[in-house]
Amino acid sequence: MNSQSMTSSGTRWKFVKNLFKRQQRVSIIIDGPNMLRKIGNKQVRLEDIEEAVSELGSINEKFTILNSNASPKLVQAISNSGYNPIIVSSGDLHMKLGLTVLDVAERNRNDILVIGSRDARCTPILVKLKERGFKTAIIGFEPGFSVSLKNNADFALELFGN
Repeated sequence: MNSQSMTSSGTRWKFVKNLFKRQQRVSIIIDGPNMLRKIGNKQVRLEDIEEAVSELGSINEKFTILNSNASPKLVQAISNSGYNPIIVSSGDLHMKLGLTVLDVAERNRNDILVIGSRDARCTPILVKLKERGFKTAIIGFEPGFSVSLKNNADFALELFGN
């Protein structure tokens, strides 16, 4: 067998394997103020988050929770990226994030619910989802990526990790 046919066969196997992996439905809910920021000299982009999450399956729904300080340009950019921007005008942003996650979980039978946050205040959301039988993932980055979040999620994804 020549090396070209081995490569072709290997490529086909990887494609088939990815087809099965992609069958899992994934929804993403992002804590905008916590995640959409600079880390050192890199700006975290929605595309970075999607690229990491796509390893878990096919992205079904995408939400970004923002506070009332979000600029209209940011809201438009988020919308243009295919995310549903949710603006919290008053109250706790993490409360709205939790309610959105539970709404998505109840409305849409997803295989994996992904929360984009580094904040430990999201830990009870992960615990509640797991109690209800959902697979969970957390995506974040250092510094400040809560150990509690990582330990309570089924999958912990770190952006720009070492």
